Amino acid sequence: MLLWRTLTEKSLSPKLVGKMRRYRLTRGEGVLSFQGELLAYHRHADEEDAPDYPGVSHLITLALFRTKKGRFVVYYIVEYPDNEHLSGQHQYVTHLPEFGDVTRFVAAMAYINVAPFRTKVISEATARLSPSA
Repeated sequence: MLLWRTLTEKSLSPKLVGKMRRYRLTRGEGVLSFQGELLAYHRHADEEDAPDYPGVSHLITLALFRTKKGRFVVYYIVEYPDNEHLSGQHQYVTHLPEFGDVTRFVAAMAYINVAPFRTKVISEATARLSPSA
């Protein structure tokens, strides 16, 4: 039984990277609960001089986790401009069996501000997963 509190997407911070914790992440109307390790994350608000993207869909948060069972979870929040189909922030989760699949999934993202997210998150996760030399 785990004795620490369950963490949410608002709890993502540098002190949690690399530590096994319980997470409860919102996803639309529901939640995803799992035990895992935060490999890397990036928030748009954490960027220096983070530009605004009025009227354009863009990433707010991207986080990569490795579950206790060895699978990978990609969690991301997208801000959509006001239109008749989507508006506001929407949370998405993807489960993938291998880290190569994670890399391909993140590389295929086509949001306007995905480059700093992709660079930071994939490089940090790769470094964390590589055995120490």
